[in-house]
Amino acid sequence: MLPERGGDRSPATHAHGAWYNRTPMTRLSRREFAALTAAAAAAPFAFGPDASAAAALTAKELLDRITAQIGVAWKAETVDGLKAGDPSTAVTGIVTTAMASLGVLKRAVEAGANVVVTSQPTFYAKADTRTPPAPRGPGGGPPGAAPAAPPPPPAAAPPDAVYTAKNAFIDQHKLVVIRLNEHWKLRDPDPQAVGLAQAMGWTKHQVAGNAKRYDVPALTVDALVAALRKNLGVAGGIRVVGDPKTSLRRIGLLPGSTPIQASLELMPEVDAIVAGEVREWESVEYARDQVAAGNRKALILVGRISSEDPGMRVCADWLKTVAPGVPVRHIGVGDPYWRPA
Repeated sequence: MLPERGGDRSPATHAHGAWYNRTPMTRLSRREFAALTAAAAAAPFAFGPDASAAAALTAKELLDRITAQIGVAWKAETVDGLKAGDPSTAVTGIVTTAMASLGVLKRAVEAGANVVVTSQPTFYAKADTRTPPAPRGPGGGPPGAAPAAPPPPPAAAPPDAVYTAKNAFIDQHKLVVIRLNEHWKLRDPDPQAVGLAQAMGWTKHQVAGNAKRYDVPALTVDALVAALRKNLGVAGGIRVVGDPKTSLRRIGLLPGSTPIQASLELMPEVDAIVAGEVREWESVEYARDQVAAGNRKALILVGRISSEDPGMRVCADWLKTVAPGVPVRHIGVGDPYWRPA
């Protein structure tokens, strides 16, 4: 069972000091990884009312409530939805997370939860299928050439150990995995930006009407990086463009994956952008040229998962209103990177 104070907490929620594992990410030993398919007794869910109060709610009904109450029109074509598990499963507890890693799934089971709501794919690709994606076929021939004959179907790939173990663990413990990313970030105000600001203690510094803009007390790039590292528990994934001694006051937040258009719109309004991830040849080079031109700007990348994790804690709070009586908590996945000396 996860401890009542700490085990379910993301470092992104602590302004007074970062709770975090002693390692940069939740690591599984080789023995633990091999044992993931073994049965594990599910302890009672550590927080909230007795799960029996919500026994009638199925995973499908939970997803239907999410669809109806998300506050934006649900798209016919979307990455969101049920990704693994039986939709008729009775919900005993819900965990939200930025990434349904093996470590997070294991901790959810230990806590007695059987539904995991994740921001990012569980199965490592946009398609989020429970089997490895098929290899891409060969490219076309030279311009004007006759169409090539269709290649023979690829031979079935041997089973992948990681996919196999993850699928077996989900099936063994009758877990349901729901992805909620595309529609969650369409809500207004942006819950990912709201969560990131809460994690940094900046809520009172929000520029009116804009959850992505904060006018904070002056600090240097160096000091901002230190605060991000502490409050988000970023171990090695943080990267910075800009002079470490540049003084900052106006901060922009772009959690998740940031297209160049978002950087172009926000950079003139701020001294620094705190983002999740970007294409290096887009926003990174734009920020580098800003600095080279003499503009006192900075771009700080904390990693997509670390930037979205606080927003999934906000999601946990929201789900408590969607499924009253169901125990809900957030489990942080942690920064996957470490930095060599």
